[in-house]
Amino acid sequence: MELSTTTTTTTIDGNRIQEYAKKLRQSNFLETLALNVAMGIHAEITKRDETLEGFSHKCVDELEKFLKEQIVDDAFYLTKAEEILNHLTLWLQAGRTEENLWKNVALDSALIFLEPLDLSNRTLDELTAMLGLASKTVPATEPQLFISTTITQILTSAPPRTACKSLLRIWDWQEDTHKNVFFRDNYSTGFVKLALKDKDPVTKEYFYFTGKAAWGIIEEFGNLGKDTAKLHCLLSAYVFQQAVPWRTEIKLAGTGKNGGTNLIDLMGWGERKDMTTSQKLLRIEQCLKLLRKLDATIKWNIGKLGCDMNSLIWDVAVERYGQRNIFTDEIDEPTEIVAFIRAGRWAEFFFNKPGKNARPPVALYEFGWISEATLKMNPYHDELAFLIAINITTESAIHTNGKYTVKTVLEMVMPKNEIELARKDHRYAGKLKQRWDKALMQLAELDWQIIYDSETYPEWLRPGSTTGKPKDCKKRIIDLLLEAGVTIKPPGKIPALIAAKKSASLPRKRKSAFAAPLEWEPIQKACEAKDWTKQRVIAEKLGISQQLVSQLQRGKPISPKTAAHLKKILPKVLPELSI
Repeated sequence: MELSTTTTTTTIDGNRIQEYAKKLRQSNFLETLALNVAMGIHAEITKRDETLEGFSHKCVDELEKFLKEQIVDDAFYLTKAEEILNHLTLWLQAGRTEENLWKNVALDSALIFLEPLDLSNRTLDELTAMLGLASKTVPATEPQLFISTTITQILTSAPPRTACKSLLRIWDWQEDTHKNVFFRDNYSTGFVKLALKDKDPVTKEYFYFTGKAAWGIIEEFGNLGKDTAKLHCLLSAYVFQQAVPWRTEIKLAGTGKNGGTNLIDLMGWGERKDMTTSQKLLRIEQCLKLLRKLDATIKWNIGKLGCDMNSLIWDVAVERYGQRNIFTDEIDEPTEIVAFIRAGRWAEFFFNKPGKNARPPVALYEFGWISEATLKMNPYHDELAFLIAINITTESAIHTNGKYTVKTVLEMVMPKNEIELARKDHRYAGKLKQRWDKALMQLAELDWQIIYDSETYPEWLRPGSTTGKPKDCKKRIIDLLLEAGVTIKPPGKIPALIAAKKSASLPRKRKSAFAAPLEWEPIQKACEAKDWTKQRVIAEKLGISQQLVSQLQRGKPISPKTAAHLKKILPKVLPELSI
């Protein structure tokens, strides 16, 4: 270059170099350098395909930002300042401008930056990604949900239901003596046990997270669990639409710019100003990467149907689109992401309509519904309402009557020690009641059905009441609240749809004088009348497991086998109860 042939090295005052370096840092020198880097990359691109578009100002801005991230100390600017000052006198004497000298130095610097990138051995896709050019086409994705309706069907069988719980109830994760970390959900027909697993990027083999590594991921659930649970429900809604979801891969886009899925909008983030589009996309990607780590061991027996398997809850891959950082080779600020999703093997047993309709049936077909308003709730501003809504949504298909005690609902959404703290500390009790009241009012505003039990949930105790506690009431408010009965059902047509689905799935039986099912509610009230309030005590008295008592209190129907046992034992322990 001409610059190198006119070099004259002189001793320059250090202060002058410092001042000139400061001038360079505050000028457009780095922008000129970025422009030369972009031109170098584009020159290599046009060797391969002259039809591709040229780069934009935005591309140069991005490259300039990447360069700033690389040039973090003063050494670069001091070196360039000294180089320019060494040439400046002769350069000006030759009738050339200082600005042209800067351009030559910037070009030399660009060549130094480009050399290790080995552009000639890069693919065209890699080169265009460096400049943010649209060589790589975003694939077509699934259509947007809730276009013509405010509710949609989702998978609510045991594996996805347990997965949702594990994201929200981080206090229920456990560690055994071998440092295996797990989340176990027991059901009357089996269990689902979750562990954390991922694929090694080098060997492509799966490995389990244990000990500190596993707890580090669970800590991420604490930060992202609510958003991840919301995204989990969205995946369940999309997968529901597939005939064989354990085989069919679906594609979901973050922004929907190509006319397909807009996950940002479905997450309720469309109007958020505190995050850029890239930050929203990266947060969705983080949540997807947490979901793909959930691995289930499932043992299930229901009648003649059963399964014993190990399965990922979701098979997930994510691809970014946007300008590639030329130094890290990563797309740091994507303009779009696409998630490639497939349900795990569990769906072959728990969501297999042909298998259910086979004779004899070889699989189940379990699902429920979720409302658009529930998914768009802010899980941080309306935390308790959101947690109640998600938990009840995922179990509404099995707990169809929606009847709970306040304590049962709170145990779904917070650790039991927090509830016990409210029993001991009146200040904490007051705050808990305020949170509970606010959550119910928020759900009611979203058209959720809230019905208060007339016997256990008096008017003065309900949200919005201005009446104080009666003077003749001896019990503490927190105790009354926790024991109060409330019916909570999802909004709109969802309860009716679930009831119709359940009714259609019931086998037809011959009419019989003994066909009326045994109800738990009168048994519960008879137990409470004897001051048997603890699940352990009720279980001992009735000769059933504490786990079954918990399930019955949450609305699980009494099975014929359990009913037969209770009809034998009840006359002995609760003779006053008419059955």
